[in-house]
Amino acid sequence: MGSGKDFSEKLVSYLKEKGFVYGPEPEIYNGLAGFYSYGPLGKRLKNNIEKVIREYFNAESFYEVEFPIVSPAIVWKASGHLDGFNDPIIFTEDGKESYRADKLLEEMANVEGANHLSDAELLKLLKEKNVKAPGGKKLALKIERFSLMMKTTVGKDTEAYNRPETATTTYLSFKNYVNFFRDKLPFGVFQIGKAFRNEISPRQHLLRSREFTQAESQTFLFPEMKKKWPAFEEAKKEKLPLWTEAAQKKSGKPEKIPLEDAISKKILKNEAFAWHLYFAHKLFLGFGIPEEKIRLRQHFADERAFYSDDTWDLEVELNSFGWVEVCGISDRTDYDLKQHSKFSNENLVARTQEGKEETPHVIEVAFGVDRPFFALLDLSFGERVEDEKRTLMKFSAKMAPIQIGIYPLVKKDGLAEKASGIYRKLAKKFLCIYDESGSIGRRYARQDSVGTPYGITIDYETMEKDTVTLRDRDSMGQERVKVSEIEEILEGKLNG
Repeated sequence: MGSGKDFSEKLVSYLKEKGFVYGPEPEIYNGLAGFYSYGPLGKRLKNNIEKVIREYFNAESFYEVEFPIVSPAIVWKASGHLDGFNDPIIFTEDGKESYRADKLLEEMANVEGANHLSDAELLKLLKEKNVKAPGGKKLALKIERFSLMMKTTVGKDTEAYNRPETATTTYLSFKNYVNFFRDKLPFGVFQIGKAFRNEISPRQHLLRSREFTQAESQTFLFPEMKKKWPAFEEAKKEKLPLWTEAAQKKSGKPEKIPLEDAISKKILKNEAFAWHLYFAHKLFLGFGIPEEKIRLRQHFADERAFYSDDTWDLEVELNSFGWVEVCGISDRTDYDLKQHSKFSNENLVARTQEGKEETPHVIEVAFGVDRPFFALLDLSFGERVEDEKRTLMKFSAKMAPIQIGIYPLVKKDGLAEKASGIYRKLAKKFLCIYDESGSIGRRYARQDSVGTPYGITIDYETMEKDTVTLRDRDSMGQERVKVSEIEEILEGKLNG
């Protein structure tokens, strides 16, 4: 298949047809841009992604928390969102269309990193490159700032906002964490939940929606803990594709560097931050994103938030939209806790080993569920070149929304009953589908098209010898296995 716009249009159409993503929603009322529904297979895939997130964080002793979506205005005043969370918007000359200026430059003029340019720099580039709206209309060369906050009212007159991220709400219970963790730092928490951003002109499907599922972790630690981080020992030899600020300025490429070398060369400042980069990279590999499609890009000094000690984005190269940021890793220092301490008049501190009260720092890993979801679909979708009769979704066995298809060769002579019994047993452990409709070849193709990695066919030999045919999606190879061993074999294949 091709890439870019042609690919993305075919992909989006396919996702709707196969029951992955519907929308914009509600479709029967012409839809509202930036809102999408997950269909039967999409929701399963999304659940699988969230399952992997929990597995990885739990393994590193992070605790999951959950907080309200709506918070009063003072919370967002303290966090800086109320005054500073906005996008540069540009209108067409007739005033009927509006676009995010930085994204327009990236999409229409292939300008990378436009999101860290000033309004004046954006205008200059838009003019130099003669950028027009996607439909060809001329732009009014004036940039306005548009708030991304979604406002609501609680009760009669309490001003409140839907959260634009999960992180801020996570900070608000810091005093409760200190009590739970018995005043011992470091500790980590994470949250998976809905967030909302009032994008002016959301495009790029799930990559820029107005309602999305976010996943973010916060590690609370004292500054002196950053230099010596126990978990770093397991990661120090790992080579990560680091695209430094210096390399970007020279139009260089990411370089795979062992983390211990990155620290000794002062590319990374400390072990704690390096480990969080390693963890984010490992997590996205765990989703099934190919290693060669991932890079870690350091923020420019003028791109980072003023309070950030260092920030890197994990980016994935898609067929549809090129390199896309899917995760941010940031050392936010003590900014957040000090801000909320100031606005709430609460002392958000913890005690060091010496008994001194101190405001901890925070290292954050911030990403969403929707973007890795879209990335998996984008990278899994392709037409089989050597066999144009079928289309494949190449999910890993662990992530596939349906892992096993179970098919009686025919409905008669007890084959359907035998197949149903196998289905009922396997469905207790795996994501299965039972299908007895159409030719066996058509059933295989139907499941190939949604990424089902394995198929089990119950035939007459099953009735005689209690064996079944196990088919592999990618190779289309088949092997005979005993019914009594099928569960153990599948566990090895799906969890290996």
